[in-house]
Amino acid sequence: MTFRRLVASLPNGLHDAELRRFELDYELRRLRFELTIWVGNLSDPKSLELYRPAILTFADVAYLVAEPPAAAIPLDAGTIRIDAGEGRPKQSSTELPDAPSNTTVTWIYLEEPNTFLMFAAGEATLEWTGPAESRTPAL
Repeated sequence: MTFRRLVASLPNGLHDAELRRFELDYELRRLRFELTIWVGNLSDPKSLELYRPAILTFADVAYLVAEPPAAAIPLDAGTIRIDAGEGRPKQSSTELPDAPSNTTVTWIYLEEPNTFLMFAAGEATLEWTGPAESRTPAL
């Protein structure tokens, strides 16, 4: 599935998803992200803060560019919220190699270090690794 279609199939895309870990397998040319995805429903207060763990995998990775974190932002252990999209992000001045024709340039913005991961890859898949859990505080 294309990354665009995959993101469109999620209730909130990858907006406010949380990055747990990512890895690039050079031999298999596969990029995997362990995420906790916000799947809450904005129109239902009882299910607003639902999050579900998943693995997002990209095949046929041509390259991965990781920008350094902003120097003024201290790196703390903990949650890294993300957002994602296709193409080269307007906010980044990092030069990217040409992407092969069978790939799409994709970016993932890491909110806390204020930086981008940018890569060219083929198809994307999403595998849910657990049930949705509510983070709504108990009253």
